[in-house]
Amino acid sequence: MAGLKTLEEKLGYAFRDSALLERALTHASLTQRVSNQRLEFLGDAVLELCVSAMLYHQKAKDDEGSLTRRRQQLVCEGALFRVAQGLSLGSYLRMQPEMERAGGRSHRGILADAMEAVIAAVYLDGGMEKACGMVERLWTQLMREADTALDAKGALQAYLQGLGKPQPEYELTAQDGPPHKRSFESAVYTQGQELARAWGSSIKAAQQSAAEKGLEALKKKKQTNETDPA
Repeated sequence: MAGLKTLEEKLGYAFRDSALLERALTHASLTQRVSNQRLEFLGDAVLELCVSAMLYHQKAKDDEGSLTRRRQQLVCEGALFRVAQGLSLGSYLRMQPEMERAGGRSHRGILADAMEAVIAAVYLDGGMEKACGMVERLWTQLMREADTALDAKGALQAYLQGLGKPQPEYELTAQDGPPHKRSFESAVYTQGQELARAWGSSIKAAQQSAAEKGLEALKKKKQTNETDPA
């Protein structure tokens, strides 16, 4: 396992209690009793709060839906994995030799979980300000890449998830035109209720258009409900 001082330099944070960092880097294959599993749980919540605060302050003009979509891109397993890779976090992990031989040091889920645990360790050692400061440094590139202009289907799915609803479903409802210039109609549903339908030059295009119309309809409905005095 590589030296922890080098990792602290990469993190931009020096631990007062190095045992916290050691625990964050200890995989459950080595020992369940002092592994990083509980820290993973805490780190997930700390990361979401830090990213939410970053977005709130840096993207003051974005609406709730846009902020939610950005946050989903920044706190997902893929984002954690990328940051962990950038830190070479796998080289610092403590695990059983069998797990290491099985590729544990480069495993996507293991690295993402360890990154969450490290965030929790910084929070416990130095508080929320230090934890969020580290997240802001390490997530800078991902913040630049976070694209609010997700395709319409992704945007609709993110919006529904924010409402606690299942992902949308699509149905091809009609086709028209000659074989060389075919048009397709697609409808989008949530919980069995149709949100919208639209035509497109391909099934995918029709689904995208339907999703865009469905998202607009949901936002208008929400706005109406919020402004309706009844």
